[in-house]
Amino acid sequence: AGLTIPEALRDSLTARLDRVAAVKQVAQVGAVIGREFSYEMIAALGLMPEEALGRALAQLTESQLAFVRGTNTNAVYTFKHVLVQETAYDSLLKSQRQPLHARIARIIAERWPETADTQPELLAHHFTEAGLAMEAVPYWRRAGDLGMRSLALSEAIKHLKKGMTLLETLPATPNRDLTELGFRTALAPAVLAQRGWGHAEVGKTLEPAWKLAEALGQRESYL
Repeated sequence: AGLTIPEALRDSLTARLDRVAAVKQVAQVGAVIGREFSYEMIAALGLMPEEALGRALAQLTESQLAFVRGTNTNAVYTFKHVLVQETAYDSLLKSQRQPLHARIARIIAERWPETADTQPELLAHHFTEAGLAMEAVPYWRRAGDLGMRSLALSEAIKHLKKGMTLLETLPATPNRDLTELGFRTALAPAVLAQRGWGHAEVGKTLEPAWKLAEALGQRESYL
């Protein structure tokens, strides 16, 4: 995400998307789901009748903007290039994207509840992009913990930092501070394991944690 697409290329891709309104719509929604999206997921969003959706998806692949593997309800679509996904995604206003991200997150949580344990970062991403920080934060914590358990330290650090960034947008309350304390005490071992005691980030993570623990009367429990 966040690629800078050359203007001429963006115009060319936009023109290809604009040729058929239904194709553009499924490309836009598919782009919000991700670089890859399943028929089951996009159908669950109820964009259009099943027959129309099938035609639009067929036209999307015929245009070579996306590839497909599998058939019918088992089909999975992949954008030919991340630039195609970015162009389709950027053609939606933020006010259009946010409710889509929220619906996608809730459909995933309802239909594929195991995702909360196997890919919590996916739910965290969609809730974050939906502007729903309260819903996103616990999933970033789960993603960080999962990364630590699998020794994927870079991923764990990235996920925990994303959760802490979202926490900064929430009103200061004892609950919020306690959640931040939990994030910091999870982040510190990851930073320590990856970068060693001497790295400045260890102190930057632990010093605020110490202050939070003292303020919350949790020093003995957490530090």
